[in-house]
Amino acid sequence: MKKGTIYTSHNIIWLVVIFIVIFWLLYALASFLHESRKIQNEIEAIRTQNEKNLEEIEIKKRRLEYLHTSQHIDKEAKIQMGKKQPGEQVLVFIEEKLPILPSSTERAERKEMLQDEVPVLEKWKWLFLGKR
Repeated sequence: MKKGTIYTSHNIIWLVVIFIVIFWLLYALASFLHESRKIQNEIEAIRTQNEKNLEEIEIKKRRLEYLHTSQHIDKEAKIQMGKKQPGEQVLVFIEEKLPILPSSTERAERKEMLQDEVPVLEKWKWLFLGKR
């Protein structure tokens, strides 16, 4: 063997060690960049959440300020106690409440309807949609 060859076992071991060190450095760099990016994303998420929280705080502060105004107190007095100022006209809207359960006559009509010779589709319409 010649002493001048570059493919000696000593040189090959050094090349393998250098490649391992280079790959380890590249892996460490990629891992660091990945962790850094993940931390940046978490920081951005926290900042956006903080901005949302600050907006909610501002909205609640304005709501609290409104609750202490005379306008709100006057409005609540009108709604809850029916109070009005002299010379003021008040309109009252009454909500019509529909009965939840059918009356006894409607139940009797439905029983008769179901006992008669009526097509099944008509019976279902009567049950779910009411009178024909």
